[in-house]
Amino acid sequence: MSQYLKDKSSEIISITNNFYNKYKNLDEKITSGRLGAATWTLKEIIGHLIDSATNNHQRFVRLQIADNLEFPGYGSDNLKWVAIQKCNEMNFSDLFLLWRQYNILLSHIVKNIDPGKLENCWIRRGEQVAPIDPERDGEKVPLEDLITGYIKHIQNHLNQFEETLARIK
Repeated sequence: MSQYLKDKSSEIISITNNFYNKYKNLDEKITSGRLGAATWTLKEIIGHLIDSATNNHQRFVRLQIADNLEFPGYGSDNLKWVAIQKCNEMNFSDLFLLWRQYNILLSHIVKNIDPGKLENCWIRRGEQVAPIDPERDGEKVPLEDLITGYIKHIQNHLNQFEETLARIK
């Protein structure tokens, strides 16, 4: 087992459990509150993080099967994903627990990745590049970078969650 993978796995668990324990008892009214038409509720932020977990689950597993893959991105469709799923109509406790449990699975997967597969690449295509950047079309993104990027993505949206919560209160 690679120390890098063990560290990244531990980082996912630590971030997830600390955040979950800190906010698991938030009130439904607070988590459903919308600050403006163009902003996500706390439930929608967690719903987006579930989307990220599910998409990265595919990447982390499939890139251990194939050296290079082109498969759907979702970055340019984030708003559509949030709108279609209507996470704001769900119970926050259900969403939050799902997000936590999914990250426990991802942590386990990351810890057990074959280190020889870390250079296998996802090939960015067209609308999969978020923000849309034609210069990055065809770019190869190694599995190792996807893992690091996933953790940064979680942290960015957990910061968004806390900033939104502070404004709601």
